[in-house]
Amino acid sequence: MKITEGPYAPVDGGGIEYETGALLGSNLLIDNLHAISKANEVCNRYGMDTISAGAAIAWSMEAFEKGIVTEKETQGLKISWGDAGVMMELIHQMANRRGFGAILAEGSKRAADFIGRESSRFTVQVKNLDLPGHDPRCFNGLGLGYATSNRGACHTNNFAYVYMGRTSDSSLGIPKPFDRLSNEGVGKVVAAVQDLMALCDSLNICKFTAFGLQADDLHRWLNWVTGWDLPFEEFLKTGERIYNLKRLYNVKCGITRKDDTLPERILTHNRPGLHAPERLPDLGKMLDEYYLVRGWDQNGIPRKEQLEALGLGEY
Repeated sequence: MKITEGPYAPVDGGGIEYETGALLGSNLLIDNLHAISKANEVCNRYGMDTISAGAAIAWSMEAFEKGIVTEKETQGLKISWGDAGVMMELIHQMANRRGFGAILAEGSKRAADFIGRESSRFTVQVKNLDLPGHDPRCFNGLGLGYATSNRGACHTNNFAYVYMGRTSDSSLGIPKPFDRLSNEGVGKVVAAVQDLMALCDSLNICKFTAFGLQADDLHRWLNWVTGWDLPFEEFLKTGERIYNLKRLYNVKCGITRKDDTLPERILTHNRPGLHAPERLPDLGKMLDEYYLVRGWDQNGIPRKEQLEALGLGEY
């Protein structure tokens, strides 16, 4: 995208992608495409993630609106919804750790902890990682995936929502598209897709490519390329082993069921509409099933016998 005129010129880059448009655009009530494109370019040059940058700025806008953050903390900056100039200023402040941006640079959760006064109630994050532009109230499997992701609310950790109403994979145990609003059977789907995504990471292939394939296609290609004769069951078990190893690291860091949760707004605030009916994900029910499928106890800790079955008994 090239922008040669106007207050946000010059912009010369590849243009914005979905997440940037969502978190630095509609999430902030900013509809100026030139401003969003400039913000995207600036974030890229600073090496800043546009999802977390947008989430931190959104939190600051709501905190300012509610009077929790005032001009005293912002050093006179009025942080208002829809103000593209404020967005740009806060991006520069965060990158250079000056002004109120020095607080926002720590991320929305740590900023809320620093400010206090219940401002953490409107952070939208899991394990301190901000939600991307996909609403889990539309796909229960996405919500469970966010909650159980080892690094927080990461949509690329799961992608189970692709198999909910859209596609299937018999070799993965998903013979038909799954009901996106169901609270039952979700644990099996999410665990299977998480393991597949772990395999995609290890194979160094684009996960979007995997959606047009079946898991046994990837397995067959792996054997062709390497000359191995790896059984399909062992292929899938490798993904499960990877996911459990990550979980064990988190457990050592103190992560348990209490951290496998979703933001208050996702669990309690309905947003009825065409694609988000007046139903909320039953996270507790889905977690119970997920842990059972995983072979973890009800506190989210892998059981000894499950680790031994995966060849991880030493841990």
